[in-house]
Amino acid sequence: MREEEQPVVMTGIDVQFDAAGGRWVAACDDPGGDARLVVAAETRARAERLLDERWRARLEGLDREAEEER
Repeated sequence: MREEEQPVVMTGIDVQFDAAGGRWVAACDDPGGDARLVVAAETRARAERLLDERWRARLEGLDREAEEER
């Protein structure tokens, strides 16, 4: 578990349809404080799912890095 022992939640979520590209674009704040995480998909549900998967993978990567530093 993370040092803070508090659950980390996805923040800054934005889901919009890009009419020019014909795709749904979902974005949120990166849990590591870097640039925003952004995904695009054919449907809103898929864009939201992909964003959740990318966010969770990024969070797990940060946890692994913290473990390696200890």
